[in-house]
Amino acid sequence: MTSASGQVLRQTESSNHQGARSRDREAFEDGAFGARMAAYLGRDDGQAVSAQTLLNSRLVVTGLRCDGGLTDVSAPVPAEKAFIVSVHLRDIPFHELRLRSRVVHTGYHPQGGVNVFDLEDDPRFFFPSPFHCLHFYVRRATLDALTDEQGARRIDTLSWPHGAIDETVSHLGSALLPALNNPENAGKLFLDHVVLALNMHFAYAYGGMRSAARMSRGGLAPWQERRCKELINSRLSEQISLRELAKECRLSISHFAAAFRRTIGDSPHRWLMKRRVEAAKEMLLSSELALSAIALDCGFADQSHLTRVFTVMAGAPPGVWRRAQRN
Repeated sequence: MTSASGQVLRQTESSNHQGARSRDREAFEDGAFGARMAAYLGRDDGQAVSAQTLLNSRLVVTGLRCDGGLTDVSAPVPAEKAFIVSVHLRDIPFHELRLRSRVVHTGYHPQGGVNVFDLEDDPRFFFPSPFHCLHFYVRRATLDALTDEQGARRIDTLSWPHGAIDETVSHLGSALLPALNNPENAGKLFLDHVVLALNMHFAYAYGGMRSAARMSRGGLAPWQERRCKELINSRLSEQISLRELAKECRLSISHFAAAFRRTIGDSPHRWLMKRRVEAAKEMLLSSELALSAIALDCGFADQSHLTRVFTVMAGAPPGVWRRAQRN
């Protein structure tokens, strides 16, 4: 079982973008996520626990699924300065949670219910029924960096009522499911936005963070706006991250994302998608290239990705739009 889940992790990682992948691997060389977490849950009882993983330098997302349920309590998870925020994607008739060798929760667990585990508390799990959940792996160092950016006091711990539903985490987790299943279609800028939103939510809602130095109400300076647009336009067919854009503007990631939205009226990811659709329109009118070629030239993962985004933004599929414009 361990080797099988390890294969899933390697396959998912191999689909991620090369530049981001090397940096994210450096940030997370080990930890309780991916194939390792599947191995802790499944132990050696032969039950298959599959793992799909998205690596980001500030958060690791693992989808864990077992269609048969487990026959024993999970193996010990090595202690580390990190948390797991878990949201279950299906109801569980019965489960058991142990912390420091003591049973602390048992019984029914609802779909959408969230749990938070400090990995220094020796969490152990028992799921005798099929389960499907998302684990968000958050290091203390990430929370420290976030509070420093916000001018806030350090977060001591993350806490949430066991099994209580958190609509924010449920919705953001659902937004990541397509990326877990098809990581090649997940834009780096999109993932950065979701990761930033999750980490900010964890810090405020679970960690009680209160910003001491309020973020400036202003947007980007003219030179920052100009540089961002130049960089995005020059790399429409490539992947670009929030970190790169923020660095160009000499801002933290969270400050940059907020300032960009105030100035442009859209998030960086949505503005990038609009520019890619505009570029696709120009190619549709000025060339006879196939939609698959236009999709790749404009930075979309494939023709279906182009069609989905184009239809939402232009009101019609690209092929239909091309014919209508030429008639």
